[in-house]
Amino acid sequence: MSSQSWQVRVAALGVGSGFLVTERHVMTCAHVVDGADHIEVTFAQHPDLGPLRATVVTVGEWCRTGEGRGDVAVLALERPVGVRPARFAAVHTPFEHRSARLTAYGFPRGYDEGILGEFRSTSDQLIAGEWLQLEAWTGHGAPLEEGFSGAAVVREDTGEVVGMVTARYPVGGGGRMLPARALVRRWPDAADLVPVPDHRPGSVAALRDLVLRCAVECAPEAAYLSVMEPLAPLPPPPPAGGFLSLWDVAWFLLTEVDPAPGSAPWADFAAYLAGRCQDPAVRRALLTWAADHGARTAPQEPPRARPVSAGGPTWSPILVEIDRSGADRDMYLVSVHAVRDGRARLVASSTLAGRRVQEYVTEHLGHAFEHIDREGGDELIAFALPGDWLGEPVDEWRTSADDAAPLGCSSPVVVMDLSRRREPRLQFKLRKAWQVLDRRREGAAWQRVECDSSQDPAKLTVRLQWLDAAAVGYGSPLSTEQSRGLLQAGLNAPAPVVVWSRAGCSDRHEAAAEHSCTGARFLDALEEQLASVPLAELPRHVHTLRREAFLAEEHWAAGLILVWEDPRCFPEANAYSQSPIF
Repeated sequence: MSSQSWQVRVAALGVGSGFLVTERHVMTCAHVVDGADHIEVTFAQHPDLGPLRATVVTVGEWCRTGEGRGDVAVLALERPVGVRPARFAAVHTPFEHRSARLTAYGFPRGYDEGILGEFRSTSDQLIAGEWLQLEAWTGHGAPLEEGFSGAAVVREDTGEVVGMVTARYPVGGGGRMLPARALVRRWPDAADLVPVPDHRPGSVAALRDLVLRCAVECAPEAAYLSVMEPLAPLPPPPPAGGFLSLWDVAWFLLTEVDPAPGSAPWADFAAYLAGRCQDPAVRRALLTWAADHGARTAPQEPPRARPVSAGGPTWSPILVEIDRSGADRDMYLVSVHAVRDGRARLVASSTLAGRRVQEYVTEHLGHAFEHIDREGGDELIAFALPGDWLGEPVDEWRTSADDAAPLGCSSPVVVMDLSRRREPRLQFKLRKAWQVLDRRREGAAWQRVECDSSQDPAKLTVRLQWLDAAAVGYGSPLSTEQSRGLLQAGLNAPAPVVVWSRAGCSDRHEAAAEHSCTGARFLDALEEQLASVPLAELPRHVHTLRREAFLAEEHWAAGLILVWEDPRCFPEANAYSQSPIF
């Protein structure tokens, strides 16, 4: 093996080892330099350089806790040196087997010029989630002893650094090392020094810089779970001792998480931070990084609601998904996406208590407008909701923190049933229904479900399928088990358009006044005013009706809820559930 000129002797209160990692920075153990006012570094292979003064620029948590974890320090030399720094092996480079010879260069008592020890690591099992175990290569070689702390652990066959010695065992000649990936946790500046498979060093460093600049106040564990919860039923546990910082979360996602096919949790994390970042430039850069480093899938059909005639409306959709979280009964995973060219770009995502959902969505909708196709069509805001949220007045939420106008008056707003979005059979049937509607190029006949209907929901589903019902109107709100069952029947049909009113029907139904109740009048108005409207254009017309209703004292469309789902406007339900960012 050729000698490594980057090996150094570190003299502080005691003597230890270290290694040059940049032209001016040396890595060693925190306990080697702890409490020292004067630190001197000497290059073992370059005595002509003479002793160099050094100062501590960063230390791991060892200096705060006094425990063994985070025993890392980085020193800055008084001047750059003309010595080539050490070269790190890629993360998870295999070396944990008996035939892989590892070396370390230490400075035990009586060996000011240093001595070489030979070791092996027989397992990649981390001890307490932090260290790898080193064993002596032979029974008669140099053991790990005082003076080896901070030495680089090097693969003899490649000359690459795989870790750093931090402790010795009292017997046996072995000890412990921190693998290189653990060093980067403590010193983010090393992110571009330790190669990560499938990621360019420059891209990892770019993410590091953005994470350190975004100044987001958020618990690292909460950020990790918010990103991982949609992608895996049981996310990999955080490192022992917990995450050290948001950068530690990013590094963990890049190096320790085996992503599911089609997912890119590191990109989702960048988008998550962007959704919370207050600096517009950093937010845009994070979203760009997320888009550039997301998982790639086969192209999907571009999102559009096909117009009835040339020049008809196309849509630039924004998708807001609100799903129940396993964290607590009243916790929800809220995600905001900008959909463009058949791909959903995650703009913001967080796990929130129910009372905070509206405020979060209002805050982040504006960010989504930065990423939709502004030239390709009108905005369309779609809420994918759990079944018991379908009656929520999302169209009446504030447009923004500074604009109290209802969202449904500012933009077309529709809702979708989240469970139907994730059911491939129903998505297939919805696509077929829209193909039929495209050929008709006309409005659809509205199927009425009267407010006092007692019909069986399963029979209603079959009847609506038999009639190829594309638009179904309900006379009553979701106030009873029967009305909720009949609504589900329409969703199961599956009808592309389902409409009812939150105002609903509160009148008593008598035979003589059957058609004078609120629900019947609502259904009559649906047929009279919307029967000629192509369903592809319905969100635009409902947008107009909502503005009219908001300005009028009384209006039949007040409280109107529009379930409108054209799967061609959004990624496939099964692909979307795997990874929301491509």
